[in-house]
Amino acid sequence: MNAHPDLAIADIANKFDAMHWQVLDKAHLTAEDLTTVVRPLSAHQEIATTLLGHSYEGTPIIRYSLGSGPLTILAWTQMHGDEPTATAAVLDWLHILLNSEPVGLPKNWQDLVTVHVIPMLNPDGAARKTRVNAQGIDINRDAKALQSPEGRILDQQVKQLAPDVAFNLHDQNPYYTAGTSTNPATIAFLAPAYHEDKHVNASRLRAKQLIAGMAGTLNYFIPNSIGRYDDTYSFRSFGDNIAASGASTILIESGAAFDDPHRQLARKMNVIALQYGLLSLLTDTYRAYSLADYYRIPDNREDGLCDTKLSHITLGLNPSYHVDISINISAKTGKSNITAIGDLRTVHGFSDIDGRGLTLADIKPYVVTSPLQLDDLAYRKLLAQGVSYFVDANGLLTHTCQLPIRVETAPLPQVFMLPGERAFFLLKNDNGVQAAVLEGKWITLNP
Repeated sequence: MNAHPDLAIADIANKFDAMHWQVLDKAHLTAEDLTTVVRPLSAHQEIATTLLGHSYEGTPIIRYSLGSGPLTILAWTQMHGDEPTATAAVLDWLHILLNSEPVGLPKNWQDLVTVHVIPMLNPDGAARKTRVNAQGIDINRDAKALQSPEGRILDQQVKQLAPDVAFNLHDQNPYYTAGTSTNPATIAFLAPAYHEDKHVNASRLRAKQLIAGMAGTLNYFIPNSIGRYDDTYSFRSFGDNIAASGASTILIESGAAFDDPHRQLARKMNVIALQYGLLSLLTDTYRAYSLADYYRIPDNREDGLCDTKLSHITLGLNPSYHVDISINISAKTGKSNITAIGDLRTVHGFSDIDGRGLTLADIKPYVVTSPLQLDDLAYRKLLAQGVSYFVDANGLLTHTCQLPIRVETAPLPQVFMLPGERAFFLLKNDNGVQAAVLEGKWITLNP
């Protein structure tokens, strides 16, 4: 792995930092969000803008092309509508290439390569913030049937352009770790198999060499935060099928980082990785990497993280026992989910709470029988008294609480500390209720 970035990579990182494109610093991106960025891009004299077709609901799908050389690179993003990180990144990359002279590229680099970018292949899914398109189809499982117009567009582009290198850009859930580390896998790579036997032909070897170089470069910026995806062959997926076409196909999954809710670190790493790929292809430096370098990238470990982990919580009475509890909170709905209870020493939390000495309090509802108005102060007092949730069958409760509050129309079962349940519960010791977990968020009541 690289000890430090060379001048070309340091240059691209500095150019990214200097842009301050806050317009795309969002948790999610739709086609409308891109308007102010793609309008000047389309007007640039060095960019060829091509209307490829339309989504199922009629939204234009555009390709932006730069350069005129024989080496062909194709990149596409947001084929899953709720995976926007790389969409911002590819537009950043084009902006840098168009408006500066990146260090390290040959002076005539645009005569050597043609870069094609399709940002937001699934605008209908982006509008709905869903993985699937407006038909309910996962485009990335439509490479054979081609029932989606978006899938047909991508298939047609691969056949028409015959890319030498293809970048398949996605987001992964935030709970992957880089190997057995406690770090989120902020970036994960894969050179997908083109057949069940997972043979490595010349184009797949090149993809693995490029990935090894990218991982080595990114390791300077995000040490121990890079994973390698499992390469089980997927018959219906575009990446595997495009690899079978002869393209050196590279999957980049953008993941989470600590204190980075909009994945801006992953966005920056995408830009650096793409620029490294371009530079390495034009200078043949990727050839210095081996298959062994590729396989030294740690496994992309699923479910190595959770949003909140409580350790050493006491449950039960006769006898009592000590457990860890992992909780995830949906980015889409804000609702929580207890994911596991037990020995979770291999799971780490974005928020880790040592609950040693705390016991699950009894489930205690507050039955609302007359009009009741709550603010956070009054709510905290009730929590400290052991009230876990509210039963309000007649809509008598109103509140201005910023803290999450659980309201049901009927009493809940007395035992609901189980995986799959929402995380609303109280924790106590001999001095009374000390803390609340409200929709997965830890609230100290008696500091």
